[in-house]
Amino acid sequence: MKLSKLTIRNYKGIKELEINLENISIIIGPNNCSKSTVLQAIKQFGSKEKRLDSSIYYKYNTANPISFHATFTDITDEEAELRGIRASMHEETGTFIVRAVYRYGADVERVSKKTGDPIHDMGNEGWTGRLGGGANGSHFLNVFPDVIYIPAVKDASDEIKNSSDNVKVLSSLYKDIIQDIEEYNHALEKTKELQRKINTHENEQINFFQQEVQSFLNEVTTASVNFQVNFKPLDDFISSSINAVFQYNGIETDVSSQGSGVQRTFIVSMLKGYKKYQSQFTDDEISARRPIIFAIEEPELYLHPHIARVFKDTLYQLADDPLFQVIATSHSANFIDLSKPNRTLIRFALDPENDVFPHQVSSDIYGMVDEEREKFQALLKFNPHVNEVFFAKRAILVEGDTEVVAFKYVGEMLVREGVLSPDELHRTTVVNCAGKPTMYVILNVLNNFGIPYTVVHDCDITELGKDNKRRSTSTLKQAITINYKLEKLAEVRGNKKYVLQHTFEAEMPDTYEKGTSKSYAAYEYFKNKNLDELPLRLLNIIKASYGLPLEVPMVHRIQELIQYYLIENPEWLELKEAYSSWDIPVVDIQQVWGDSGLAYVAADIEK
Repeated sequence: MKLSKLTIRNYKGIKELEINLENISIIIGPNNCSKSTVLQAIKQFGSKEKRLDSSIYYKYNTANPISFHATFTDITDEEAELRGIRASMHEETGTFIVRAVYRYGADVERVSKKTGDPIHDMGNEGWTGRLGGGANGSHFLNVFPDVIYIPAVKDASDEIKNSSDNVKVLSSLYKDIIQDIEEYNHALEKTKELQRKINTHENEQINFFQQEVQSFLNEVTTASVNFQVNFKPLDDFISSSINAVFQYNGIETDVSSQGSGVQRTFIVSMLKGYKKYQSQFTDDEISARRPIIFAIEEPELYLHPHIARVFKDTLYQLADDPLFQVIATSHSANFIDLSKPNRTLIRFALDPENDVFPHQVSSDIYGMVDEEREKFQALLKFNPHVNEVFFAKRAILVEGDTEVVAFKYVGEMLVREGVLSPDELHRTTVVNCAGKPTMYVILNVLNNFGIPYTVVHDCDITELGKDNKRRSTSTLKQAITINYKLEKLAEVRGNKKYVLQHTFEAEMPDTYEKGTSKSYAAYEYFKNKNLDELPLRLLNIIKASYGLPLEVPMVHRIQELIQYYLIENPEWLELKEAYSSWDIPVVDIQQVWGDSGLAYVAADIEK
């Protein structure tokens, strides 16, 4: 089974939060916005604690209970028969909806929802599942996934202590191996003989001590006592000898000598191996079938960039295993991958009251045909910098590398001139969308995350094509349509759209040398220029894109631009015919945000 929805109320810094989860879920957002609290809440949900300390109630207000709600899906027939789930599932949906409510000063109340709307409410209607009985629904804990919480800093040596489950399994495996070794059996016989000789001693001091104990015991019992040395050579041998030894460049060291990145990776490796062992080799029905949730803080910490990418791939592959689910917090664009199924990205922000709320896009948000999906996946694969947009305060979306160079370079010039603040520049990401079709998809995604953006693209309304032939009516109608769609997508959440007159190069003066590399040509042009030497129209577009006010606001709606083109060139018959026969298209807006979220734009209110 999989944890597919989680609701947290009145826990630490969270007043109320509901998120959807998939095989792997990445939580991002600014510091101090309760990302790690979600991981801790999942760990707390599955714990045996009956009462919680007053310090972890939201704003220390113990009048409101802490509550955790979870919906589990993909429940197998075998899981449905386990005690703790059996007779406690939601009858209409076949899901397992459970809650734990901690009223201050009282034991936790655990129940499941069997009927009614499958929502995470605090009422009583439908909450009649007893979770297999037990005190406070404790049998539920036997089927709740094993939650392995790995904080940002954790000592990996904890995982190889004798008391850890991992080492217990290794010990039992080594026992099987050792018992089959002939030399061990010879040593065992010698040890037993040694033990017999020791225990038949005539040591005066030991005898005195034993007699004193016996005399006192005789006052209440006639039983005798005799102290003996009891060897358990196999257990003693194993417990004192198992250690994880790392070999590198011919040097052997233990785990405590490894770097923090290796230690964190080792923790995941140990736990993964332990769970897979349980699944394959043990007869313990419940433990073998219980899934495991890796709740890991900032998996990119302490890792070389190359190793971080490898570790990311490992976590994503791990999440594809039915036994595992990964929920991670991250500050790294490299750990985001929306190009594959069963992934979700959750972006936390703070509302005006400093309460956390999520913007979320799951892997099925795109709602696009296969061809568009493949374009988006290709963009993410070959331009991972696109993911930086999810961490930005503001995004500027452009069509190609040439515009990226221009906008970044002019942005730095605006900072040097004191027009733009360094913070605004650093928290603005300029993204190459590799063309308007992919840009259309990215706008849909950013709308759902509430990330403010400006989209800038070529208008592409020209008389002549690249072959210097007059453009047809149908080609111009296609250009009008994509302009209109991008415009409407931007408007739906109050974002801006500007267009370059025909193309980027058309905005440049006659002295601009294109060269063989467009982006390098842009760099060569801008590096020796001052602001007052730049083309005014392009400069105004860049200023407006960074959120700077203009004396005369620009209006770049496509229908008004076409009117302008026709006034400038009334003989442009193809455009006149294209516009007169053009029908306003349906804009596919993939809205998954709630209307209440429209009041908040996440990045604008980050602290």
